[in-house]
Amino acid sequence: MKITIEYMGFFSIKDVPSNSELEIEPRTTISTLLDDLGVKKEHRKYLVPLVDRQRKDFDYPLQDGQSLFLYFPVGGG
Repeated sequence: MKITIEYMGFFSIKDVPSNSELEIEPRTTISTLLDDLGVKKEHRKYLVPLVDRQRKDFDYPLQDGQSLFLYFPVGGG
């Protein structure tokens, strides 16, 4: 099955440009996908995953045709 992955800002995934279409196995969770893409677990506490514009947990199983958007919320003072 296929999904689209997007991200912005200083976050990047080696060899996977933003707005890429990826082939994944059925029932792949966001966490499993990030493992497969080499995203470090310590970075995930700052990441917010949105699937089809709705916030989801990392254990959410992705479905065919969905769009995953990853971002780091900006904070400051």
